[in-house]
Amino acid sequence: MRKGWLGLVLVVSVLLLGVPGAALSQALPIKVGVLAPLSGFAAADGKSVLTGTEIALEEINARGGLLGRRVELVVYDDQADPKQAVSFARRLVELDRVSFIVGGSYSGASLAAAPVANEAGVLFLAAYAVHPDVTRGKPFAFRMGLLGPVQGRVGAQLVQDLGLKRVAILTIQNDFGRALEAGFREHAGRVGLELVFGELYPLGTQNFTPVLARIRASGADVLYASGYYAEAANLVRQARALGLRIPVIGQEGYDSPKFLELAGPAAEGVLLTTTLDRDSRSPEVQDFLKKYRVKAGIPADMVAASGYSALKVLAAAIQKAGRLDPSAVAWTLKSMANLDTAVGHIYRFTDDGDPVKTVTVQVVRKGEFRRFRNYTAMTLLRP
Repeated sequence: MRKGWLGLVLVVSVLLLGVPGAALSQALPIKVGVLAPLSGFAAADGKSVLTGTEIALEEINARGGLLGRRVELVVYDDQADPKQAVSFARRLVELDRVSFIVGGSYSGASLAAAPVANEAGVLFLAAYAVHPDVTRGKPFAFRMGLLGPVQGRVGAQLVQDLGLKRVAILTIQNDFGRALEAGFREHAGRVGLELVFGELYPLGTQNFTPVLARIRASGADVLYASGYYAEAANLVRQARALGLRIPVIGQEGYDSPKFLELAGPAAEGVLLTTTLDRDSRSPEVQDFLKKYRVKAGIPADMVAASGYSALKVLAAAIQKAGRLDPSAVAWTLKSMANLDTAVGHIYRFTDDGDPVKTVTVQVVRKGEFRRFRNYTAMTLLRP
């Protein structure tokens, strides 16, 4: 599972398309590091986030690059492994001398890499990692995605809005799952939900039938279950096979074509909190969805949209700051507001570098992710 491209570095450089100016070719490129799980259990997400980031890179360079220089990605496969993430983060800042890093990996790897970048004074922008500590107390760490506690809070509000009350919680045993559960439990208590079942399960679990039988016996009328696409697909398939027909509410870990492929018809009706609203009328969203399908040959997911948005927002901040100085870019990011991105509307960034942004709930209908409802209330969205 952990075998893969150890030590492999990909240097992705997209040449300008029809953009004049010899100065661009003469100036040294601006290097942006990317850490992503290109092999191992999270390989589908890694390839997705890299493809999204490459699309943003192509757009940036086609428009003349940044500050008169083209942009180049230096990419490492961290396999969603904290040890690999630390090693490659150090390589990016010490050997590759990148100006910025896009963290395209999971919470565990991002928690390990962010301090390395922060201590080196290199701005780190986590594309979709949810754990609060990725950014907390780090002036050079930012996030594009939703905080886990915010996403969990919205999940509990969704349960109440559905008119349900008795909740079973099934949590993947890692930083991702714990952050989501914390937010869910906090808001569930506030709105009066009854938690009738709670259990942890390890990453990579394939057989959920025993725990699903206990959930059925608990009398729960809704299941809030965190996990990634492989675990989520096994979970919903086995739930339906067992005759457990209660609603399943997941999170952005479900937001992948792989979940739809692996779960098959059992995915129908599953709800998930995420940031990519496929039914948005935003030109930014629809343009990205079209470009991703052309480049990848499959529909885009939240991970791809997050990588795309992370590099584009970073580029906008660099251009506005007018220089590469990380303090200036960090200050500029915190001053930016009301940004329409492929992963929702960002009202602002907090002092901890977290976005205050919209949340979308998607539902699986006829094998596709469609909008169920969006949440914009600040009482839910504030970190």
